[in-house]
Amino acid sequence: MLYDLRMRPGRLFLALAFGVLAVRSIAQDHTLTLRVDVPLVSVDAVVRDSTGQLISALKQSDFAIFEDGVEQRIHSFEALDAPYNILLLFDRSSSTQDQWRSMRNAAGRFISNLRSQDRVAVGSFDDGVIMFSGWRESHAAADRALDTLLKRGAGGGTNLYWSLERATQREFRDVQGRRAVVVLTDGRDNLLMKQTYSTGRPQDFQTDPTFQHTRDVVLSARVPVYFIATNTDKNRGSAGVDYETLEIRYNSKTAKAFLAEARLRMEVLAATSGGRVFFPKNTTDILKIYDQISRDLSAAYTLGYISSQETAHGQSRRIEVRANRQGFAVKQSRDGYTAP
Repeated sequence: MLYDLRMRPGRLFLALAFGVLAVRSIAQDHTLTLRVDVPLVSVDAVVRDSTGQLISALKQSDFAIFEDGVEQRIHSFEALDAPYNILLLFDRSSSTQDQWRSMRNAAGRFISNLRSQDRVAVGSFDDGVIMFSGWRESHAAADRALDTLLKRGAGGGTNLYWSLERATQREFRDVQGRRAVVVLTDGRDNLLMKQTYSTGRPQDFQTDPTFQHTRDVVLSARVPVYFIATNTDKNRGSAGVDYETLEIRYNSKTAKAFLAEARLRMEVLAATSGGRVFFPKNTTDILKIYDQISRDLSAAYTLGYISSQETAHGQSRRIEVRANRQGFAVKQSRDGYTAP
């Protein structure tokens, strides 16, 4: 029921009162449940037979999805041959400069693995986002655009959260079908660094309104974000100026806490969007990870469902995708999610 707020106060009161009585009447016979912002939970699934061969001709009826053991109704389905639209996004801040050459080689390999129907765009970010190739350009043009990243040199800071908001909203505005963002970054966002530097400890992501806004934007965009996370507390290589600055001003405990919080926030964004986080230990790993992501996306079915279960904010849910064929093995893009 919609109410015109320009109505006279008396009439508006009567309309509202009628609405309340109507709800009470319904509630006498049925339990009224209101669900605001019911998100579609998506998951990619690669299916192979007992010999390891890819199964490429399955239909929606060949799958079943379970959440915490309860079967869910599949609301959307994309077959294996449906094209993917993938944005390759690279952190061009000085803290990632030692990874650029490996990044360029790995991204070139990634593009070469894509199918003819898949589209790819290339961009980078520091204080802002710069696009080097768009959706209408060929795979060869996208590969050439990677050389531009090396020629431009280091940029400014790491405006990661704003860049992800723009990437998932603006760059995918008119893009239909399956979509994904693959980001190489150390996750050391400018605002998180400034806040840690001023207080001596990183702000928890749950109480950070800037991060929560980014999380909401990524959730509403429904674009899975895959992070290739370098120099975190799980795979630390070079410390970086920001780490050294915190260590000098405070101590190593503060600097390590900053790295841990930056890594945790990437994990939250990946889980929220339906992507993943990878932690390469060296430059060879970066190549392998890009290779793995491109092959998995090209070989995946995409399924989506709306949870039938009442879930509290922050509650974790387990996802299981099954193929309704004996002897088929399913590899999922994610095993669960946290309710928004």
